[in-house]
Amino acid sequence: MIDPGASIPWNGRDPEPSDWPVLVTGAGGFVGGQIARHLAALGHPVRGLTRRPPAVEPDDPLIDWIIGDLRDAKIRRRSVEGVRGVIHAASWVSLGLDPDDQSRTINVEMTARLLDDARASGIERFLYTSTLYTLAAGTAEHPADESTPWNLSRVESAYTKTKREAERLVLSANGEGLSTLAICPGMVMGRRDLKPTSTLMVRTMARYPVVVVPTGGIPIVDARVLATAHRRALVAGGRGERFAVVGEYLSYPDLARLVATIAGRPRRVIAIPDRWERPLGAAAELWAPMLRRWIPNLSGPFVAGGFLRLHVDGRRADQCFGLIHPPAAESIAEALAS
Repeated sequence: MIDPGASIPWNGRDPEPSDWPVLVTGAGGFVGGQIARHLAALGHPVRGLTRRPPAVEPDDPLIDWIIGDLRDAKIRRRSVEGVRGVIHAASWVSLGLDPDDQSRTINVEMTARLLDDARASGIERFLYTSTLYTLAAGTAEHPADESTPWNLSRVESAYTKTKREAERLVLSANGEGLSTLAICPGMVMGRRDLKPTSTLMVRTMARYPVVVVPTGGIPIVDARVLATAHRRALVAGGRGERFAVVGEYLSYPDLARLVATIAGRPRRVIAIPDRWERPLGAAAELWAPMLRRWIPNLSGPFVAGGFLRLHVDGRRADQCFGLIHPPAAESIAEALAS
């Protein structure tokens, strides 16, 4: 177990907005957008880096938008100028195939270069938005925590490899004036997931009268709670550490039934037995190259992820950042309403 005493706990006082101008990368996406708007609404000067013009609503708080790509050195240097903290939420995300090696370019190489730019600019705090796939899976009786040895080889993919490597880069960069921390969230639920990304599963479930789902599961985390964790991590959490930010664990069949209670669909939930994991994974590996255009996430690891029971203990983050999680049903209802 990791000693919680190694962390700097949140003392009940949030960061002073005027003291903490912040860059949020990936601010045009769901998670990065939630973080950026939360900070800006509370008065932080926020610079949002995004590849495409963001969807802005009339009541959105003011954000200094930079439209550009992390691979552009001039854009990176401009983005870190004049801020005190960096929240690096931009990422290549997929359990599917990556024939062009984009995951390494975006997740690893650009994280390394952003760290270099942050040091050169005198950034004090660098927060990395990571993933539960860099942690481990425990059981309902003994959930994994941040110190549990990694045991997710069944879902090993370009994404999991590069996210673990990027997280190691960030945490090892701690020191010499730059303090770093990684936040590993569960499945994020909330409003304004426009693509959608995290909320795609529940929206799909609500669309059909019958759904067929594997028997795995994952903790849900409310987007507002995750944004709060990032803000408080500017001043709490210690150095070179990582935190699992998770709420209620739901199996995918239970998630579908909860969606049905909220949305009226699906009307029937069929659970795929665990014994189907291997044959379905083998079929996915066979067909993934041919179906990649239509089903970009299809792969053996993607199938295995559906059967994975990601029991993770988030109490350390809850205590350190003063987090209070709403019921998963509330977060899911927010996601379905957007």
